[in-house]
Amino acid sequence: MTEAELQQLITDAAELNGWLVFHDNDSRRNVAGFPDLVLVKSPRVLFLELKSEIGRVRPEQHAWMDALSRCDTIASAIVRPEHADLVIEYLRNPERHKT
Repeated sequence: MTEAELQQLITDAAELNGWLVFHDNDSRRNVAGFPDLVLVKSPRVLFLELKSEIGRVRPEQHAWMDALSRCDTIASAIVRPEHADLVIEYLRNPERHKT
């Protein structure tokens, strides 16, 4: 599964389950490493960095994920195709999962 296919899968699942979805289609002017997707369904905010099975996580992306992971009210993750089912399940039933 490509990163674009993974993104479409997660975006579709999020929208189907009432999440707001943000993806910057032109990230060239953004701060390096900012996550690919921001999903919001109050009281939750998810920052997801998407990677294919062989995609490398750049140091700037690790820095963002590390910083976000230390926040009390934000969930963040690096997502690969093998994690798609878990993310979709979370999007369907966020209250069942501890972030």
